[in-house]
This record gives sequence, C-alpha cells and structure tokens, in this order.
Amino acid sequence: MKDFAKTLYHITKGYLPLLLWSLVAQVVMIFFNVFAVFLLQVLVDSLTSLESLTEDVSFLEEGVIWLLTGGRGAAYLYANRVYIMPLAIFAAGVLLALTTSLRMMLRSYLSSGVNGSMQYILFSHLERLPYSYYKRSKSGDLIQTSTRDIDVLRRFLVIDLGNFNYTFWMLLFCLLVLFALNWKLALVSISLLPAMFVYSFFLIKKVRKKYRATDDSEAVLTDKINENLLATRIIKAYNAERREIKGFDLLLDDYKVKFISWSRLRGFFFASSDIFVFGSKLLSLLFSAYLIFTGEIGAGTLVVAFLLIDMMVWPVRDTATSLSNMGRYLASADRVKEILDEKEEDVDSGLKPEIKGEIVFEDVRFHYPDSDLDMIDGVSFRVKAGSSLAIMGRTGAGKSTLAYLLTRLYDYDGGHIYLDGTEITKISKHHLRRNVMPVLQDPFLFSKSVAENIKMAKPDASMEDVKKAVRMASLEATVSRLEKGYDTAVGEKGTSLSGGQKQRVAIARTLLASSPVLILDDSLSAVDTATDLKIRENLASMAKKPTTIIVTHRVMTAKDCDYIIVLDKGKVAEEGTHEELLKRPGLYQRIASIQGKMV
Repeated sequence: MKDFAKTLYHITKGYLPLLLWSLVAQVVMIFFNVFAVFLLQVLVDSLTSLESLTEDVSFLEEGVIWLLTGGRGAAYLYANRVYIMPLAIFAAGVLLALTTSLRMMLRSYLSSGVNGSMQYILFSHLERLPYSYYKRSKSGDLIQTSTRDIDVLRRFLVIDLGNFNYTFWMLLFCLLVLFALNWKLALVSISLLPAMFVYSFFLIKKVRKKYRATDDSEAVLTDKINENLLATRIIKAYNAERREIKGFDLLLDDYKVKFISWSRLRGFFFASSDIFVFGSKLLSLLFSAYLIFTGEIGAGTLVVAFLLIDMMVWPVRDTATSLSNMGRYLASADRVKEILDEKEEDVDSGLKPEIKGEIVFEDVRFHYPDSDLDMIDGVSFRVKAGSSLAIMGRTGAGKSTLAYLLTRLYDYDGGHIYLDGTEITKISKHHLRRNVMPVLQDPFLFSKSVAENIKMAKPDASMEDVKKAVRMASLEATVSRLEKGYDTAVGEKGTSLSGGQKQRVAIARTLLASSPVLILDDSLSAVDTATDLKIRENLASMAKKPTTIIVTHRVMTAKDCDYIIVLDKGKVAEEGTHEELLKRPGLYQRIASIQGKMV
C-alpha cells in the first residue's frame, strides 16, 4: 500500500489541493444531507405536541431547535412550526444542492486534470528512458499502461477515493445522530458491517491476481494489433491474413477466459455483499419495532433512524466493493510503478566541447544486454575531421552497432571512443546527439507535411534552408511533383512515399541540422546508384564538409570514401582505400567481384 500511495502521489503532482477541496466539499454536502434528514425528526415532533419537543429529546434535537428559533426555544418553534419548518427544510435542500453542485464541478476539474497530469508524467518519463529499455519492452504493454491502467488509477482517485471519503463521513454523521437518538439501535445497525469489511479484505489479493492476469493478457492483444498494423505490407505480401487472424483469435480466447474469471469473482462479491446490507436493515427494522413496542422510541425516531440506516449501509456496501477492487487498482499501480522506477537517461550532464568531427575508436568492445557474445570485439580505427569512412561487412557483423555506440544509444563495455580528443562517455548526450546525426535505413516519418518532417531537426529553420537541404538530398524533383509540394502530408509513418523518398526526406532532415558528424546507416540502400552518387557529390561539395560515416553494402558507394573498413564477426577484418582493398584477397575483393558481375 505504501508503494501504491507513493505512485499515486507521483503521478498527481499539482492536483492534490484540488483533490482535498473536492473531498471537503463532499463532507459539507454529507453534513447537509444528514441535517436535512434529521429535520424530519424535528418536523414530526413539532407536528405531534409541545411535549414531544421538550420531553426526553436528544441534545442534537435541542441544538437544532435552538438554531431554528434563534434561541427562543421549543415553545416558539411549536407556535410557528407552520412556516419555520418548511423554510428550514427548503434552506437545507438549497444548501445541499449548492454543495452537491460544487462537489460535482470540482470532481469534473479533478477528473480531467488528474487524467492529463498522469498521462503527461508517464509520457514525459517514457520519452526520457534509454533506448535499451524500449529494446526489451513490448509496445503493447507500454500502450496498455499509458491508457487502460492510467484510466483505472484515475477512477480510483476521482470516484473510489471519493466513495471512501463519503462512506467515512456519512457513517460518522449517521452514527452520531443514531447514538443521540438511541445507542442500542445504533449498535444493532452496524453489527454486520465489520463482517462485510473482513469479507472484502480476503478477496482483495485474489482479485488483484486475476486482474493482473487479465490486464497482461489484454496488453498482449494490444501488442498483437500494433505489430500487425506495422507489418501490414508483409502480411499482405505473404498471404498471411488467415494465419494472423487465427493467432489473434487464440490470444482473444485467452483474454476471454481470464476476463470472465475476474468478472465472476467481482460479480459474486457484488451479489453476496447484499446479504450484509439487507441483513443490517432487517435487524434494525426488527429491533426498532421492539423499541416502539416497549415505548423506548417514537414514530419520528423510527422514521429518521431507518432513513439514516439506509443512507449508511449502501455507501458501506459500495466501499466494500471498492475494497474488493483494490486488487485491480494495485495491479494497475504496479504496472505504472514498474515504468516510473526505470531510471531516466541523463542527457544533460557532461562536457560540451566544440566538435569538429575527428573520431577515434581504440579497442572498443561491446555486447548487448541480452547476450554474452561480443557484437564489437576490439575495433580500432581513426576518421579525420571532414573526411569520409565507409563501413562494410556481412549482415550481423556489427556495422549498425558502431553507429549506436557513436550516438550513445548504448555505451561500450571496453576500450575508448574519442571525439576530437574527448571520450564520448564524458560528453553530454544531448550535446553529442546534436552534433552526431544518424540517418537510418528505414527512417521514421511523422504524420505531418514534408516541410514539418524536415524541420524537426531545426524547428526555427527558414523555408530557404529547408529547400537547400532538399536540394542536397536530391529530393527537389520529387517534392515538385507532390500535390501540395512542401505542404503535402506524408501519411502515417510516411506511407505515401516510396522507400527511397523516405530515406531522402530523412537525409534532408539531418542535413538541415548542419551537424559536424553525419552517419548514413545504410540509408542510401533504397535509392538508385545515380541518386546515391549525386547525394554523395552534394555532401562532398559542402563548404563545411561533415565527417561522414557510411554504412553500406554497395562497393559503388564505398569506393569514393577516403577510407574503408570491413567488419567480420565484430572485428576489423580489412581496412584501407578502395584501390588498396581491391589488391588484397579478402571479403571486400569478393564483394567487389560479385557486384561487378551484376552490373
């Protein structure tokens, strides 16, 4: 419960005062509700006789009579009951309506505010988590937590926490009145309530377990939907629709079984708890009849007592239901807490040196967290500022991993990487990533216009700068053919563009940032060789040439670079210029020979 409270406090910062005022308004509302009911006691007694207002009355009734008459007493109330009591009941009703409206208004503000606060805190935390976290997490789980679990916690704060508060104060006020009327009746009316709470307590653990299983199963469904939406082209290409539907149906069956099991347990408790509610009312009614028979209470007391008991037992039943649902809230809080407990990536601390672009790798070693095998095993090379380096090798040789290390998406396990003489682990990640820009093989484009996608690298860039970057990426002719030119929306993930066009938009986006180090991670693979050559010529003609690292499978792309390294199983198998490598028997020579025959 301590972790649960801590999680709620963390994700509702700034809205605690509103929550407290909402609960205070609810307390005032409850007071006027009980006060309006108690006025019935005074009304019945005032309509009966003066003796009913003066003999054997509770201190509460004496206080209310004093309040209604301005201290003049029971005789004044009895003489003027025709207009005092209707006005008093009307005033109590107005005050109840006003406080109820205030409570509902505060709850509406609280609901929208808390929901926004929780989603913002969770989203901003997710945005600041390291890349490695997303590699080991399922997107379905994250989506589920960011939507369903957040809504569950919002419901607890806005509805169920209010129910707990409502029940506590309603129980307190009703019991105060009941004890003032007849302490024996008060004790009988609450005799079964402790048993209801004990009954609910033992269900919490089981409900929590069943809800967590249901929630996890729904997360798998969400992940499956998300995966299939991303892989629509592949599914269509391989006629895999039926297989995917069958797989989804199996996951759906698993969710149904778990959801039904959880719902049955909730339904059983909801139905069975009525036994305690109606049992309390029956006991109270029978005992009230006995007290009337013995002359210990009158008709007015019976009416008010029964109304108060009815007002009291139903909120208690609802609170007991909420307690049984605590398993659901705790499970959702656990999932949110798992994310919030992840340490955010520190992108700000570190050095911020001027970067010109000289890169040195010295005996660098690295393995991914979920593997014991070294993906990079003792790699060493040097790239001068403003020069170009091509990295070639078989699939899985570690080419893209070098780009990950250079941008610190991962930190290396051994060796050193220097950028202009400064070890990159000492450089601020934010500063590093502003100066070392990668372009990936399958770049991601947002559902925005072409210009907006390009300007993401530099939001304050002018359209002239955007057009210059487009020319450098050899994209000008493509943009001119689009219906709305630079204002053309590219569709979700850039679906309205071809693979080569998306790559060139991503290159233009990176060029706009004017970074001193540019990494093309197989990002020219989807363009033809003529366009590939033109883009590289444009890069070479820049007044301030960036240090360019090109990860490629094409010898035609690599041959014009100043230096080439060939990776094999995480090691540098060969290195040199194109002419030097062609003269040596090895992987590069074989690749060049094969690709030469394909031309």
